[in-house]
Amino acid sequence: MAKAVAAALTGALLTACSPAPQELSFAARSADPVARKDGQVMPFANGEVMLAAPAGYCFDRRSSLPQAGGGFALIAHCSRLEGRGWFGARKAAVLTASIGPARQNALAPRASDIAAMFPGARLLESREDQLLPLVRLEFPQAVAKGASPVHWRGAFVLDRHLIALALYAPDGSSALGSHGAALLNEAAHRTLEASTLPALEQAQAAQAPAAAAPAALRPRFRPAGPDTGAKAAAPRKKRGLSQRIAGLFQ
Repeated sequence: MAKAVAAALTGALLTACSPAPQELSFAARSADPVARKDGQVMPFANGEVMLAAPAGYCFDRRSSLPQAGGGFALIAHCSRLEGRGWFGARKAAVLTASIGPARQNALAPRASDIAAMFPGARLLESREDQLLPLVRLEFPQAVAKGASPVHWRGAFVLDRHLIALALYAPDGSSALGSHGAALLNEAAHRTLEASTLPALEQAQAAQAPAAAAPAALRPRFRPAGPDTGAKAAAPRKKRGLSQRIAGLFQ
């Protein structure tokens, strides 16, 4: 069983090597649960996945790569992408997402499944108390200059797609602690809303009886389970990604 899960997760989790945002948490989210600005929502897999950034964060479109079967995204605080430098290196953080196909009825991996993908890393923390199964790992080397060798990883399944998330930050950043876990959970929550609510609203509008009370909209999330039949493609990342990540920490 463990070998099957490992084989299914390798593609997506190994390609999710990227960074994320830091200065916001669930408590600080904007009133609009899903920001519709061009910089905060980006379509992948022919629009079947509407990946959403946490509040205050934007997609780096020079490094992000949507594809028909999934893709790769790099997300950072909007102010850093715009070059305003509002946040110093110790407060910077970057997040990445790799999207690939999952087998039918596949479940998201458990935290232990994710940790097993990286035998060379030291497991510092494991969380399964919110939407995402998350692990905080320490690697022998950092993914980019200026980033800590410690970072967060998580994954979830959205219909036919496996989405693997990672968060990177410099040493001393609060994003390397519980704040980073909150950011990744926020990204997952907003992605589920952006991807599932429009389809649910259309289906509900198509139903006839006007007198019937509208059903509550609940994005369907596949919880972590023991059997993960997901096999994600390894999206091609643009050349110089590690240099691009390092630049966001300066």
